[in-house]
This record gives sequence, C-alpha cells and structure tokens, in this order.
Amino acid sequence: MQRPSYGTLRPAAWWLLVISGLFSLSIGLSNTFVNIFIWKVDKSYSSAAWYNLSMYVIVPFSFIAAGWIAHRWRTVISLRLGIATHAAFYLSTLWFGLALARNPMLMGAFMGLATGLFWFAFNTLSLQYTTDGNRSSFVGTNGVFASIAGMLAPPVAGYLIGREDRYFGGLTGFHVVFGISVILFAMGTVLSFRLHSAPVHHYFRWRKALLRLSNVDWRLKMMGCFVYGIREGVFLFLIGLLFFVATGSELKLGEFFLLQSGLAFVSNFLAGRVSRGRRRIYILGLGAVGMMSCAFLFLLPVTAVRLVLYGSLISVVLPFFLVPLQSLLYRQMETMVANHQGWSEEHVVVREFFENAGRVFGIAVFLVLGINGGLTVTRIAYFAFSLGFVQLGTWILFWRSERRNEARVLENVHSVNEDWREYRDRRRESEIESRTKFRVKHKI
Repeated sequence: MQRPSYGTLRPAAWWLLVISGLFSLSIGLSNTFVNIFIWKVDKSYSSAAWYNLSMYVIVPFSFIAAGWIAHRWRTVISLRLGIATHAAFYLSTLWFGLALARNPMLMGAFMGLATGLFWFAFNTLSLQYTTDGNRSSFVGTNGVFASIAGMLAPPVAGYLIGREDRYFGGLTGFHVVFGISVILFAMGTVLSFRLHSAPVHHYFRWRKALLRLSNVDWRLKMMGCFVYGIREGVFLFLIGLLFFVATGSELKLGEFFLLQSGLAFVSNFLAGRVSRGRRRIYILGLGAVGMMSCAFLFLLPVTAVRLVLYGSLISVVLPFFLVPLQSLLYRQMETMVANHQGWSEEHVVVREFFENAGRVFGIAVFLVLGINGGLTVTRIAYFAFSLGFVQLGTWILFWRSERRNEARVLENVHSVNEDWREYRDRRRESEIESRTKFRVKHKI
C-alpha cells in the first residue's frame, strides 16, 4: 500500500477522526458532569478523587485486555467494545442512579475498563493510519474535533441539567444527558465498521515490555509521561469541580467549558501546523513554560473570575504541549518497531502504564492532603500551584531523549562520511599506483 504524502491523511484516518469526534461529543455531554453528579451526593471533593483514582488504576489493566482482544481478533474490535462499554456505563447510571453515585470507586473501575478499551485501540490505529510526516496534522485535527465537541456539548448539557433539575427536581437532568450520550455512542459503534485493521500476531508480555526500557530514549520519555501524569490526573477533574462549587450552576460550567474549547480549537489548529520536525521539542518547551506561568494565578484567592482566566490561558498553551508530546511519542514507537524493538501495541500499553501511574500518584497525594488538614479551597489552590511546574520535568526528560537521538544521527552521518573519505583515498591511491605501473611498463 502506498504511504500518504507529507501532510495528507488516508481515508481510514479521517474515519477514525470522525469517530473520535463523536466520542468527544458524547464525553463532552456526560463525562464532564460525572464528577458533579458524584459531588452532589455527599458534597465531598474526595468522592470525585476516589472516582478518578479507581479509574486510572484500572485503565492500564484494561489496556492489557484490549491487547489480548487485538491479538485474538482485531484492534478495531477493541475500539467497538470501548465505545459500547461507555454506553453501558451511562445506561447503568440511568438504571441505578444515586445508588451507583454513592459508590464512586465502582463507577471509576467501570469507566476505567471502557477508557482503556477505547484508547488502546485509538492510539494503535493512529499509529497504523499515519506516518511521521502527517502525524502532527492528525493529532492537531483530532484536537480541533475535540474542541468543537467541547464547544457544543457542555453548554447544551449544562442547560439541560439545570432546566430539568429546576422543573422536575432531583437529578433528572443528568439522566437526560446520559441518555443522549448513549445514542451518540451507538452511532460511533456503527461508524466503526468503516474501519479495518491488520491482525496482531503477538501477545503482550510483561518481561519483554520491561526489557524495552533498556532503550534509554524510550525510558526517558516514559519517565516524562509519568511526571506529566501527576498533574493531569488531578487537573482533569479539579478545575471544573472548583468552578461549579464557586458558581453553583451547571449552565455556567457549560459556558466555561465552551470558552475553553473555543480557545483550544484555535490553539490545536495552530499547534498541529507548527509542531513539525525538529521544532517539536522547542514547541513542547514553550507549552510547558506557558502552563507554569498560568499556575501563578492560584497564588491569588480562588474566585470564579480567576478560574475563568486560568481556564482560558491554559486552553491556549496546553495544545502546544500535548500535540508535540504525542507526535514525539509516536515517532519513538515507530522507530523502535522499525529497529525490531517490540511492537506498537506493546509500547502503547507501556506508555499508558507510566502515564496512569503518574495520575494515580497525583490523586493519591491530593487525597492525603485531605486527610491531613482537610480539602479546603486554599490548600487545594496551593497544591494546584505546585502541580503547575511538573510538566517542566517532562520537557527536560524529552529534551534529553531528543538530544541523544540527534547525537546518534550526527554520529551515523559522521561515520558514513568517514567511510566515504576512506574509500575515496584508497581508490585515489590505487589509481595513482596503476598509472605509475603503466608508465614504468611502457617507459613513458
């Protein structure tokens, strides 16, 4: 099969993006408000933290299950199961309601299973359907689709939840939104039949996967994923929950996410265009410094206005961190596969283990913070400020990895040049010797 030219995407890649867009739309409608749904039961930050902690603990094991499914059948089967399991999660919330919300760890484990099945397949198919030349465009376009979904879904969900709860009471609005998500997941499952994937002829083996960490470049990048996961695990639920507590309105929370997604739409588009080649590592550093700068807002008293300002700024700078990070990781995986250092599915699972280990660590620290002194808004703000610096560690680790790669390339080029010069000198000496013998023989 002919590989796509620089910057162009195969039809399969576009279908994967469409499915991802539908998935993001459904997640934007419901998953955005799951933490609020749980928080409303006992008004506790720790309940939302336990939900996210259990989810991130289960995700890596779900990735392994997805790898087994990819081996037993095909990767696209894992994608369909992931979407269907998300639908089953929201159907269970419709059926069990508050009884399920009172068990956040059970909810988190269920969502972790669904998340692992979907994202294993999405990451693996992303590698299969793209090349290093068009991968930044794919990642950037996926970010644009997610941003569009983020602009449309949260305001609609916030309006429906607020309106239904106001007129009918209880948590009726959540049930309406969760029901719409089930329909969207069903549509995504149907569209997934447009995708095809090659069979996987190998199992995921722990011992071999760990041996791949002997590759220093890969090990540095995995350490970077762990460090970034510390921040991501907490921030994925904390900012929205803080804003809801500050305003008490699902509609305002939806408008807040609308603003964030609109800014992220533009930023993802630009990041996908500029994050190419050697510029990726510099763009990654720019995004890391920008995220650190945003964190200084948490030194001020936490108000709804300051959270809006933080959310706006982070939406602009975050894609300039995530797009090059994803592209560099995919390129490293592709290089290792080309050098017969494991399989792409194996590397996807290992990456997820490290990133989720970071997420679990970050949320565990958050929960310990609540045990020792309580989760007051002031303590949470200082903790969020400290987390704003961790992605600099990710950038430093990726920088070291990329510098090693460049040094190796230059060394190879130098070695090739040396071999060429040596060959040229030997050939020149041979020609001189041949001419000398000819002159002597013919007395010229």
